[in-house]
Amino acid sequence: MSRLNQAQVAVLASLAPGGVLSVAAIAQSAELTLCRTRNAVSKLNSRGLIMARRWGGRASWQITDRGRRTLATRGRYHQP
Repeated sequence: MSRLNQAQVAVLASLAPGGVLSVAAIAQSAELTLCRTRNAVSKLNSRGLIMARRWGGRASWQITDRGRRTLATRGRYHQP
């Protein structure tokens, strides 16, 4: 598996506390632009690190167990 970039780590970290967040909420929490957030969400979803949930008629996102493990092992290399 390739390394996570900073935006991907920020998205995983935003989702790590639990719950289901919209892309806009993730962007705000991660301090990323919507474009960078959408790109990170797309890549993380394709790798099985996050998953979509329907919440209020819109797609929202939550971290998977695999995403938590990845953040714990690989994410630490990108954290300040």
